[in-house]
Amino acid sequence: MKKYLFTILLGAFGTMAMAAPALAATSVSFAPVNVSVRQGQTFTLTIGVNPQGVKNYTAKTELHYPADLLEVKSFTFAPSWMPLAQSGYDLTDNTNGVLIKTAGYQGGISSTATFGTVSFLAKKSGNGTITLNSGNSLALDANNQNVIAGASVQTAVAISAPTPTTPKTPTTQTTPAPEPTEEGFILGEEAPAVQEPTPAPQPIAQQSLLAAIGSIVTLGTDSVIVGLLVVVAILALAGYAIYSMIQRVRRKNLGKPR
Repeated sequence: MKKYLFTILLGAFGTMAMAAPALAATSVSFAPVNVSVRQGQTFTLTIGVNPQGVKNYTAKTELHYPADLLEVKSFTFAPSWMPLAQSGYDLTDNTNGVLIKTAGYQGGISSTATFGTVSFLAKKSGNGTITLNSGNSLALDANNQNVIAGASVQTAVAISAPTPTTPKTPTTQTTPAPEPTEEGFILGEEAPAVQEPTPAPQPIAQQSLLAAIGSIVTLGTDSVIVGLLVVVAILALAGYAIYSMIQRVRRKNLGKPR
């Protein structure tokens, strides 16, 4: 009886030991778990997988997000992952808010590793969540068994309105008007040039007559004084000549007999 009881216990222990690895489930994580951005900004969400000691060779993640608030701009796999771009395993649907990515890892992973990163654009202000659809996601072990955990994974996203920008009012500098000086013009400026009055034009005949008189008075010397001296000298010579002639006439008359 004891022999049969020992055999049953040994079998149960072996069954539990064989089933222990299968109890370990692969978990999926998001980082960060809280996002606060402004409308028009982008942010990155990192997807990680943790096989918890059981090698995983293939991973598939399906994310749901509010399409009215968010838009997927890009997805990048972490190094060493080989993407599986088949229908149903690779999808970016910004209309319905669904992102599906699938990839294999050569040699498998048994410790925490990054699966990929998603870049989101905040389309408008509001609150929403990015959630892992664990029912459609999977992590396959060496026996192609899905060992992914069904725990809920999500990231809360808060989008605020953009900060209103107040246009800057251009500042205008007013320069004080310079004070006028006693001279009548403004300091810092050149004094206006004084224009001499232009003499009124004279008739040509009058100009010629005046020029002739001036030439006679100055005797062509362009000097009135010199002209007067010359005139006086001429008059003196003429007077002396007349005096001499008168004396000669007198002498002749005195020498004639009466």
